[in-house]
Amino acid sequence: MRHWMGRVGIWEFYETLGDLPRGELTPLRQGLAAICDLRQEVNSGGFDSYFRYLGGDTALVALEALPTVLGEEWGTVLREAMSLFGPVYPTRQGDRESMLDELDVDDALEELDSRFFELEGSMNADTAMDSHLLP
Repeated sequence: MRHWMGRVGIWEFYETLGDLPRGELTPLRQGLAAICDLRQEVNSGGFDSYFRYLGGDTALVALEALPTVLGEEWGTVLREAMSLFGPVYPTRQGDRESMLDELDVDDALEELDSRFFELEGSMNADTAMDSHLLP
């Protein structure tokens, strides 16, 4: 693991997790990992990709951590994206994938992608997340 200024950077932390069970992490570190899932998937393929793949399995954890780690606006965007599935967010990847194929949400997802990308461009999220990785 590479250390910067005596601390591990957020993406190094995330990379070391790999497929390890996250249940043994502190709630804050579980939240950081879930936010990494969100950022990685949305930046590579939008919310559609995030929800279709396993990254979306941790959306509820990310939603809880976002206001503290990156700010309320980040949480609002994720909450709105999750609400496209109805009042109860489907935690199983296969359920979300099927619903995305059935629902007419492409335009809404594109608008949410744009808002997410604006947030990414408005701050250095890596630095903000790094600050929560205190030893």
